[in-house]
Amino acid sequence: MPVLTTRLTRLLGIRHPILLAGMAGGPTTPELVGAVSGAGALGVFGVAGMTTDAVHDAVARARELADGAPVGVNVLISPAVPRPGADSRRMDDLLAPLRAELGLPHPAPSAHTPATPVQLVQAGLDAGAAVVATGLGDPAPVAGLARDAGVPLIAMVSTVEEAVLVVESGADVVVAQGGEAGGHRSNFLVQPDGPVPLVGTMALVRQVVRAVDVPVVAAGGIMDGAGMAAALALGASGVQLGTALLVASEAGVPASWRDRVRTARDDETIVTRALSGRPARGLPNVLIGQLDVPGAMGWPQQNAATSDVRRAAAAADRSELMSLWAGQAAALAGPDRPAAEIIAQFIAGALDTIADISALQSD
Repeated sequence: MPVLTTRLTRLLGIRHPILLAGMAGGPTTPELVGAVSGAGALGVFGVAGMTTDAVHDAVARARELADGAPVGVNVLISPAVPRPGADSRRMDDLLAPLRAELGLPHPAPSAHTPATPVQLVQAGLDAGAAVVATGLGDPAPVAGLARDAGVPLIAMVSTVEEAVLVVESGADVVVAQGGEAGGHRSNFLVQPDGPVPLVGTMALVRQVVRAVDVPVVAAGGIMDGAGMAAALALGASGVQLGTALLVASEAGVPASWRDRVRTARDDETIVTRALSGRPARGLPNVLIGQLDVPGAMGWPQQNAATSDVRRAAAAADRSELMSLWAGQAAALAGPDRPAAEIIAQFIAGALDTIADISALQSD
């Protein structure tokens, strides 16, 4: 297969300038991460919320499936975002009928302390991860681990100011996340309420490329080779794919979520704090409508409070009660197919688009 060689591919030791978004909570299975890396891109495991033992096992399995190709781990670096007027008892009341519908008991208080980003990264590195990636904040807390391990550090940002900051903190690659992207917004300074900065991918990528001297990866609304070619034309060294790989055969995504992605309208996704307490883009459903009320908690309390419902709904394939994260171009996802086929289609489409544009030249 022809390749596109960029600063990103040379730095990461991959054939194709494509990263898998670190979609924690189910989509990034070892099988998906291994398939993406095995296809010549970089598979990245979203490890937020996992135990260190689970991270070690998952990364080791992904590396085995990738047949020696590099894999990465992604952690979320986000301080707590308290929300004025939060009412945990009201949230319990709102979640109670949903738990009953799913056959869930009321969750007992947990004595378990979640693993920190530093601990999660260390577990991934111990298992052989070759790249560290971060989102939702300044990567400084894990920069030393990446540096000591001699692996590249990738940081996702949503503004030019954040891009400059992460490079100062040691990032070797910047992912510029446009407002079109699905999932959590990687804004560093998040307000408990009010507007969310949503700089579009085209506007953001070009300005970030001019502001920093490291490879820039475009994310948000990129669903085929033409979108990839457009990102490269803006000066990006590669693209990050999230929504496009939700339909990969190896992704841990229930069938009803995949169906909602394929049938989404261009104007259907919304940015909501209802499910996790932080702004995130996804498809509206009953769960969002039920929880988007005064008294909802901030990050990470809201995320923890709703996690059992969302996990059970995913296991039961109940799309109205799970997190349907998706970007604005979701409808371009296409049918279920292997991740390797999606990667190949991106590369072929990008090369065809570049050739078509070159053919526009006239004497």
